[in-house]
Amino acid sequence: MEEVYRVREEGKVVVIDLLSELDRFSVLAIKNEIRALLKKGRNRIVVNFKNLERINSTIVGALVTMQHLAKERGGDLRLCCLNERIKRTFDLIGASKLLKIYDEEGEAIASYG
Repeated sequence: MEEVYRVREEGKVVVIDLLSELDRFSVLAIKNEIRALLKKGRNRIVVNFKNLERINSTIVGALVTMQHLAKERGGDLRLCCLNERIKRTFDLIGASKLLKIYDEEGEAIASYG
């Protein structure tokens, strides 16, 4: 089975690299991963889209839900490295107003202070 995401730590921030196109099963796995991180107190999360060409609304909805959970636990979920096509999807759905989106991973990590 192809690896669809990878989790790594950058200081006090957890970065989730999305590695390949996502389906509903991989979105569920990512949601479960984020829930597990939050339960461990890892509430500063950056999701990196660098390796994705496109997405669907399922991942957008999941990320909005996960951001709310992170905020409830005193943290946040931020996104980075979205291409123009993916940004347009977030804009059309209205999620760009709900999620913090950064051009570069380093910016997203540094935004946690």
